[in-house]
Amino acid sequence: MAMTAAQVNAFNTASSNIVISVLNLVSVKLLQYVLFLWVAWAAVDVWHGWANTKVRDAALARFAIRSVALLIVCIWMFAS
Repeated sequence: MAMTAAQVNAFNTASSNIVISVLNLVSVKLLQYVLFLWVAWAAVDVWHGWANTKVRDAALARFAIRSVALLIVCIWMFAS
């Protein structure tokens, strides 16, 4: 739903004239950055556990599937 002229004016006044599309782009990119960083950190942690035989193969596969699903859903919902 698009913002009305009064809403755009109120947003511009409150945010010191920050462009809404730039703020949206920055917030979406920040979300993607944090998600990819978390997946990379978790992948390294799970990989070390798997290499030391503390994590089973099934858990490694579940982690991979869930991480890819999380990234795909977030990119589809927020970056499209």
